[in-house]
Amino acid sequence: PATRHRGRRRTALVAAGSTVAAGAAVVAIILATTSGSPGDDKAGGSPSASGSASVSAPESGASTPAGTPSSTVEGTSRPRSLPPGAHEEAGGFAWATPTGWRRDVKTGAEVHYTSPDGKQELAAKSSLARGDLMETWRTSEQNAHQGQDYAKIRLEETTFRDHPAVVWEYTFTLDGIPWHAQLLGFNAGDKSYQINTWYQPDTETQALKTYEKVKDSFTVL
Repeated sequence: PATRHRGRRRTALVAAGSTVAAGAAVVAIILATTSGSPGDDKAGGSPSASGSASVSAPESGASTPAGTPSSTVEGTSRPRSLPPGAHEEAGGFAWATPTGWRRDVKTGAEVHYTSPDGKQELAAKSSLARGDLMETWRTSEQNAHQGQDYAKIRLEETTFRDHPAVVWEYTFTLDGIPWHAQLLGFNAGDKSYQINTWYQPDTETQALKTYEKVKDSFTVL
């Protein structure tokens, strides 16, 4: 879901700065055309090419300083507890990302990580929750039909740690290369969160293992 710019905006399907980015076109359009769950002006993200600008990723084994301490029964304070290897992001969440992946911050609330071989991208973001979660994503899915060879696998309601959630899975093609996308969005309080991935089918087994680990570590702060 993230729309990028390449000089000037071609369409909501063109993700900027990289060849692969244009391919998550399908995701780009969904998050660019809706607010709330799938995304605002920018969203879940699209695969990024290795040449796009980025900053080095923090080691997955090192956590950032704990945030606001919580009080104990005795009245003392202790650091916030995070899953092993998880680090905090500015979007109000923490997760444990793979070591050695390129980190690319899209907005203060949205960040992407791309594998060294460029065959998988992970993205997470937060935004204000607006309207019905499923309706928002359904509208985005309708717009996504503009993507090349877009094919929906599923778009359905679910739960994520007892929070109302939506999962959207589909495939698309970019420059003759097939891609598989899995997006998860959920509402917690007055905020909406996304944990997304795009990967090339030949890496599916490992890509899904990586995605599951990241989802398991995802913590709302």
